[in-house]
Amino acid sequence: MSTNTESESADAQPATTPNDGSSDVESEMDVDDATTAETAENTQPKGEPEPDLESEPDSEPEQESNTDGEADEDVEEDAEEEADVGTGPPSQFQAAIMGGDIKEFVGTLRAIVDEAKFNVEPDGIQVRAVDPANVAMDDGVLSAGAFESYDASEGVLGLNLERLEGVLKLAKKDDLVELSFDTNTFKLVIYIDGVEFTMACIDPDSIRSEPEIPDMDLPASFTVDESQIRRGVKAADMVSDHIQIRCDETEQAVFIEAQGDTDDVSLELTEEEYTELTAVDAEALFSLDYVKDISRKFPKNAAISITFGTDFPMMIEYEFADGECEILSMIAPRIRSN
Repeated sequence: MSTNTESESADAQPATTPNDGSSDVESEMDVDDATTAETAENTQPKGEPEPDLESEPDSEPEQESNTDGEADEDVEEDAEEEADVGTGPPSQFQAAIMGGDIKEFVGTLRAIVDEAKFNVEPDGIQVRAVDPANVAMDDGVLSAGAFESYDASEGVLGLNLERLEGVLKLAKKDDLVELSFDTNTFKLVIYIDGVEFTMACIDPDSIRSEPEIPDMDLPASFTVDESQIRRGVKAADMVSDHIQIRCDETEQAVFIEAQGDTDDVSLELTEEEYTELTAVDAEALFSLDYVKDISRKFPKNAAISITFGTDFPMMIEYEFADGECEILSMIAPRIRSN
């Protein structure tokens, strides 16, 4: 089942949010920005009392008031200029990257969302996105070192990931993919092995705001080859629609488990499978659909680091492109009803 987000944009394609039918309640990450707007409305200053029209105004206070008004206008103009710099498209963006690396990057994001803001910087690209249910989040950084060539100024590009992923299917792993932003048409130009594709960008303001990564104390952690995670997910998928990660401090082991109506499965990851292990008693239950969609995008032979705590979100981290691309995925736990 796909967990890709339903876009608020007219260009986006509908997506399906996982629903495993259990009585458990999916925990939401605190990234909802709707309350911010409500707070802003409630805190608008009330109108000032009407002046006494019969009294004569004092000239000196009136001059101070005008000065203050001019200062306020200057502050507002500066704020507007800063906002334009932060949300507008880059004045310069031209890059070339190997097909395998850009396909890995976009495919990872596409696992949970259909569109995203690409924050373009002179030293690379950063993307952070959360699915509509507030269950999964991706934070990806593609540094300039991952590109064969890279020349960019600061700006934001809103991109439809489904369309972009479709275009990138034209590229083989070792093909050079050239990307540029046309400031006249406000479109992304993609050139792959003689094929030029021009893709319309999305207004970044129409895309959901990036969430903040919560500060959490997650005591248990381990690092294993991606094949071990895939194996555990495949086994869990045979019996259930959710998956449990459990760490046993006494046994110095991690278990990937699932319980179905009639069958159970448990995969023990022993000392031989770990690159690193911080064994602390902890366990958390997660929607299998989210874990499955994220894990199927793991690069082959990648070292996957997982950090979690009892009934806390799970952090999944890995790198590719010779360490020039870093991915952090976070999945909220399911809160089990008693």
